Amino acid sequence: MLLAIFVVTACEDEDKAPIVTFDSAGHGAYVRLITDSETGNLLINILTQADYDASQYGYSVEFIDGEGGATINQYVIKVEYDDVTGANSSGPVVLRTYESSAFAPSINGILGVANIAITAGDVAAVIGLSFADLNAGDNFNIMGEIITPNYTHTGSNSSAAVQGAAFQGHFDFTMPAACPSDLTGSYDFVTTNAWCDGSGTSGSVEIIALGGGVYTFDDFSFGAYSICYSPTSTADQPTLTFTEVCNEVFFTGFTDSYGDTWIYNSSISGSEWSISWSNTYNEAGDAVITFPGGVPFTLK
Repeated sequence: MLLAIFVVTACEDEDKAPIVTFDSAGHGAYVRLITDSETGNLLINILTQADYDASQYGYSVEFIDGEGGATINQYVIKVEYDDVTGANSSGPVVLRTYESSAFAPSINGILGVANIAITAGDVAAVIGLSFADLNAGDNFNIMGEIITPNYTHTGSNSSAAVQGAAFQGHFDFTMPAACPSDLTGSYDFVTTNAWCDGSGTSGSVEIIALGGGVYTFDDFSFGAYSICYSPTSTADQPTLTFTEVCNEVFFTGFTDSYGDTWIYNSSISGSEWSISWSNTYNEAGDAVITFPGGVPFTLK
């Protein structure tokens, strides 16, 4: 009896490696943010001249090139100005250039630049602007590039993977001109003249942040629905919104989920924000919202 034995061997297929790393991917070089190195914030605060003067963003980077940063000749930071009106946008222009002689080993032993500080004054001055020239909604786009003997590596010619959280790519970022905004909280209100019977009620309403200075109330009827429909009814309509830009508030969302249009008339006196509202479904009411310590904004 003949016994046949077959021996099967396996070959490693490097093309099917389960984990893609920077070394196993096609690459050139990129700017990597050093974790926990950021200071300040990216906001150019234009609320006051003093706030503007104090606006600063700091960070540290290292250069990933497969050789510990040794192939990098220069790190260049440029600024592009995006005017909210579209009339005076300009750039990019060079803000700062770091030569290889200024590179130093990071905490990871890789060459880079530590403690880079970019101020509001820096980015505005290089464009030829001052505090008085800026408007809420302007953006300063900061674009980094690293130059090797044969190539210039930028955010636009780097892969999405490098730009993602895994690789901590930090070529580009934006410093918007704006003001901090936080009106969130619970506020007491008194409502009168509910449309169904002319009566009123009182309670508290939540201001909810939707991002970018945009807010909504958790009940845009300020209790009037609880009078006219049922005790638990509210006008919880996130498409009805108001926006704060540098301490000025204005209504920005006027159509609810049923397609009805809402109209507002409002005024401020001391600690009270009075809002008279109505809509195309023939609902209406008057509300007075109290802000302890005074209303922290004006109306646009």
